[in-house]
Parts: sequence; C-alpha cells; structure tokens
Amino acid sequence: MASFRRPRAEGELKREIGRILAEEVRDPAADGIYVTQVELSRDKKSARVLIAGLDAGGPSGASDDPARALQRAAGFIQRSLASRVPMRGVPHLRFEYDRSGQAAERMDTLFQRIRKRSRKSGPAVILLCALTASGRAEQALQRFESAADAMGSEFRIACYAPETALAANAVTAAFDEARRIDAFLSNYKPDSELSRINREASGRAVAISPEMTDLLAACLRYHRISEGAFDITVGALVETWGFFRGNGKMPGRPALWLARRKVGSQHMELDRANRTVKFLRSGLRLDPGGIGKGYAVDRAVAVLREYGIERALVSAGASSIYALGAPPGNARGWTVSIRDPSGSSDSVGKVLLKDRSLSSSGSDEKFFEVGGKRYAHILDPRSGRPAEGMRSVSVITPKTIDSEAWATTIFVNGADWAGQNRPPDARFFLCPSDAACFGLD
Repeated sequence: MASFRRPRAEGELKREIGRILAEEVRDPAADGIYVTQVELSRDKKSARVLIAGLDAGGPSGASDDPARALQRAAGFIQRSLASRVPMRGVPHLRFEYDRSGQAAERMDTLFQRIRKRSRKSGPAVILLCALTASGRAEQALQRFESAADAMGSEFRIACYAPETALAANAVTAAFDEARRIDAFLSNYKPDSELSRINREASGRAVAISPEMTDLLAACLRYHRISEGAFDITVGALVETWGFFRGNGKMPGRPALWLARRKVGSQHMELDRANRTVKFLRSGLRLDPGGIGKGYAVDRAVAVLREYGIERALVSAGASSIYALGAPPGNARGWTVSIRDPSGSSDSVGKVLLKDRSLSSSGSDEKFFEVGGKRYAHILDPRSGRPAEGMRSVSVITPKTIDSEAWATTIFVNGADWAGQNRPPDARFFLCPSDAACFGLD
C-alpha cells in the first residue's frame, strides 16, 4: 500500500467495510450497525473498526452482541475487502463500539427542523417534499437522516438507500468530509491550511496543497467575473467591521482606510504550476465566508455519490443546499419554497431542485443597526463598506460552490448587474430593497 497515505487508506476501508456490512453480511445481530471510523496501525497490518447502532451508537437489545457477531465475520469481511481495495495486504480487523459523542448524533427530522430554523433566519429556504413512495422499487428505499456541526453551521443530510446501514455509512463519511473541509479551510482554526497562508504568505511564496491551489484559482476566477465584487482577500475588512467572531460594529475612518489597503485579489500571486501563493501586499488575509460552505456541501455530495447514494438532500445551515436526484414520489425533484426576507411566514417563490444547488445571501443573516440604518455582513470589497440595495439573493446552479459565490456577487453588484451578467446555467431569485421580489430564469 505504498501509494496510499494513511487517511486515504482509512477512508477507503471505512467506505468498503460499510458496503460489505450493508450488502453482504446477513447476520441479524449486525442489522442497523454502521462504521463510524477506521484506525490503521502504523505498520498497516491491523485496523480498529469503530461501529455504532442506528439507535444509540451501540448494542440495542439484540440477542447477540453486534461487535462479537462482526468479529466472527472478520475473516469473511477481510476476504471481501481484498477484491475491493488496492492494498498489498488487507489488515486484520478488530471491531469495537464507538463511544464518542459523534456516534450519538441526533436522528431528528430534517424538514421540520429546517422549517423551524427558516422562520428565525433569512433568506432561509423551506424544504417541502413528497415522502410517499410510488412504485415497488421506491417503497424498498430506506430513509436516513442525521445532523452534524461543521463550518460553524449545522450540516444536515437526508438520503434514501436500499439498506439503512449503507445510508448511515454514507452520511457518516459525508459529515467526516465536511469536517475535513472545515479543518482545511477555517480562518478560525490556527492549524488550518488557510490560516497558515494568512500567517506566512506576506512577502514570500508559501507551498500549498493541490486542493488549495484549485480552490484559490476558482476564487480568482470569481473575482474576475464579478468585477471585484467577490474577493476572498476580504478578511481585513470583515475584521474591521466586527463580523469576525462578532455581530458587527461601526469602524472609524482611519481603521477603514487601513483595512481597504489590505484587500484585493490582485495583490495575491498564485503559481499553479509550482503550487505556491504569495501576498504582494502586507496584511492581506483570506476569508472563506463567501465560498467555504458551498465547497463543503459539494464535497459531501461527492462522498455520497461514491457510496452509491442517488437521492439525498444536503444543507449547510439555511444558506447552501444541494439536491441529489429526486425524492421518492416526485421524479421532478425536491420542491423548495423561498421565504420572504422581510420576516413574513409567506414564501416569495418556489423552485424544483434536482441535481442542482441553491445558495442564499441576505441582509438579515448577520447585521447591526446605527441610527436606524442596517449594516449587513456582506461587504463590497471595492468600497470597503456593507453592500446596499438588496434584501436577499438566491441562486441556483449545478454546483454549490458556484451558487454561493454568485449569491455574494449579486448581493454586492445588484439586480441590474445580475440581469446583464447571468450565466446560462444559473437561475436567480432577487429581492431588491426598493422593489418586489422577482426571478431571472
């Protein structure tokens, strides 16, 4: 397994062991058991496989203990793994219960919770879907729902699969991927790659990962397309306006002038060939707020697809959502109702999502008021001030990273700019500050 790094190998083992449990192990004692983590030994000759039950992360009154049942089946599972993973030698497996808090994540109903949250925050979306199965094949699908914290939000996934254990393994792996992105991209965590860039890239080229290279290249493209409205180097402004670890404050003129000098993607030099990044101006700081959740949602969806999941709904808070396939009973997709950003319980529009994302940005997500005027957290990097003119923007695109970047771009640039610059694969739903909400298809 020389070509495999340990985290990658552990991920491969976790996915394939989960599939074997769902598809091949027929011991009733193992029903409802899924894999939460695989830990390889240093010599890669053995692996600790942590498991949990769908009820409470451990045995749930079965006549036989699931861990013992799986240990008896370890030889069979190892032989099956030999044909599934590209490893020189399949490790010896030891099954144990996962006693961590992650294994006991709530199995709350996704749509009820999102509806409850959407009444409190905007521009939230209310998810309404037909859950009645139509046809014998759809009736056989099992629905699995769960939630986890990542990217400063509550990630939620509902999916359908032939086996509940397969769905549970897929969802657990998708949450792990969202947490990986959080650890990689957070500007709140000092050991993240993004935080390391912010500390070290002023004045010298810093080596970065292929993933970060591709992500920063995408951000530079969004900066160019948006005419500067989207800018990942907006970190100094976010901090000056008090939206970093806070709800906002009015900065003084000297502080704002200084912060504006520390913003601008034109001052970031990305060398894709050598995978380095360099800040050409001291004090430049990356902030992933306009793209991070969308990227994490896309990565979580990619993991679900790797597990063979074809129907799922993935959300990061109330701002970014991806609909994979369609729910049973509605082949056209998931029906999404966009809430009125004024705070009314009424909706201002409905859309069907199928293999599409929806991201929303609004002035009532995070803001403060001075003298009766509202200052929202979405900043115009060019003026250094909170963007004005829009109450909310919702964007539908094939990828969530795109819909999130476009939602920020349109909120900053306004409705007129959106009408002249809409890409062919995007749909916008706009609520200007001084006009009724409307859609651009």
